[in-house]
Amino acid sequence: MKTIILGNSGSGKTWLAKRLSNIFGAPVVHLDDFFWEPGGFDNQRSPEEVTLLIQRSQEKQSWIVEGVFGDLAEHYLDVAELLVWLDLDWEICRARLERRGSESKRHQEREQSQEGLRKLLEWASLYYQRRDRRSHSGHQRLFEEFAATKVRLTSEREVNEFLHKAPQTISMDANQPRPVINTFHPLP
Repeated sequence: MKTIILGNSGSGKTWLAKRLSNIFGAPVVHLDDFFWEPGGFDNQRSPEEVTLLIQRSQEKQSWIVEGVFGDLAEHYLDVAELLVWLDLDWEICRARLERRGSESKRHQEREQSQEGLRKLLEWASLYYQRRDRRSHSGHQRLFEEFAATKVRLTSEREVNEFLHKAPQTISMDANQPRPVINTFHPLP
């Protein structure tokens, strides 16, 4: 399984990646871990270090890459078999980010200061206004350009339905080195 999950901060990328990993046994690659130095969300890694981390992760036979960093996810597009775009409303993402901040100051084993959370909320709120590969329009371009199987999920119900149907729609064939992915169609 070689899967990419994109979406805004708070859309549920990490949550979905962990659950798919539990079902299929593929390791999760958190793009935050490649972009940021260990321990926090305020020191970026060097481009050379990011490139090396991406190359190492691509050596694995299967993976689930998740993150908002469309520019980093692009490095996986040529070999990915499935792209999932969590295109949820900002209100849902904001509520999740605020809940995450009030529950704990840690996310993915990284410190999240109140100031860091405030900056994240501000940055994530501009998801529809930005025009880079980390924005709604950037994710939409990646989604449209992706040639293999892709799924755009726009509600919590669709995400839960996708996860529930994943064992039937994403099946591992022992005779093939790659998963067989049947197209998933959310209910209207």
